[in-house]
Amino acid sequence: MIKDSKITDKEILSVNVNGVDFYCEKRGQGPAILLVPDGCNDCEPYDNLSKLLSDEFTVLNFDMRGTTRSVDSNPQRLTAKMLGDDLAGLIEALDLGPASVYGCSSGGQATLALGKYHPNLVRNLMVHEAALQADVPRENAGFSFFQNNAAFEPVFKGPVSVGEIWAVGNYEKAMLLSPECRKRIAESRDFWMKCYVGSVDMSSYSKEDFEVMPPTSFTVGTWTPSWLVYANIETAKRGNCPVKWLNCAHHAERVCAEELSEHIRSTCKKYL
Repeated sequence: MIKDSKITDKEILSVNVNGVDFYCEKRGQGPAILLVPDGCNDCEPYDNLSKLLSDEFTVLNFDMRGTTRSVDSNPQRLTAKMLGDDLAGLIEALDLGPASVYGCSSGGQATLALGKYHPNLVRNLMVHEAALQADVPRENAGFSFFQNNAAFEPVFKGPVSVGEIWAVGNYEKAMLLSPECRKRIAESRDFWMKCYVGSVDMSSYSKEDFEVMPPTSFTVGTWTPSWLVYANIETAKRGNCPVKWLNCAHHAERVCAEELSEHIRSTCKKYL
C-alpha cells in the first residue's frame, strides 16, 4: 500500500517493499532519479540535492531499511544484493523505471547491486565512494580506519560527530543537519552496525559484472581517505567506467550539492 500526503514541495510516501514500509519523499516531474543514502540511512542530508534536481527530474529520496522511519521488524545481516532488491522494489512499486540511480557509500553498494541484478530497471548508475571494503589497498584498511575513529568518541565533546570530521570536513556544512535528523541517525546507528557493517560493504564487482550492467560512473572526493578513493578507482577500472573528482569529502551531497547536482544532471542527460 502507498499512502501519501503533500508537504510543501514534496510528496511523503510510505511504500511497502520486501516487508518494510519505506519512508519516501518524491519531488518534481520528468525522468526518474533515485538518491540512495549512505550509512546514515536517512534521506534528509539529500534534501538540498533533491531540490536542485527536481526542476527537470522526478526525484525519489528515501530512508534505507533499519531507520526510525523505515522500520525493519526482522533485522538480519544484510548484503548489497538485498539492498539492491529493495531499490528494485521501490522502482517497480512507484513505476519509475528505467531510472537513473545515484548512491554513496553503502548506498553505492546498493546502487551497484541494483545494476548487477536488476539492469532492466536502470538507465544509468552514478556512485560516489561506494563502501568497497574488499578492494582496499591493504586488507582491513577501511575497518581499521573506522576503529581508530571510534576510539576518539568517548573524549570528543564537539557539536558534530567524529565521523563528520572526516566525512564532511566542513564545519558550517556539518552543522546544517536538523536536530531531528541527528536524533534519527543516532537511533539508527546500532542497526547499521549490526546489520550493514562487514556484510553490505564486502561485495566486489568484476569486469564481467560491468559488461551486463547499465552505464556506470564514479566520483571521488579530494578530501577523502586514500583507501576509499583507491577502492573506487580500482573498481571503476574493471568496468572502464569514468571517474570524476569532486572538491569534497565522503558526503558530497552536504559539502558540494550544487557541483554534485550538475554532475548528476549532465550524466543522466547522456542516457535519456
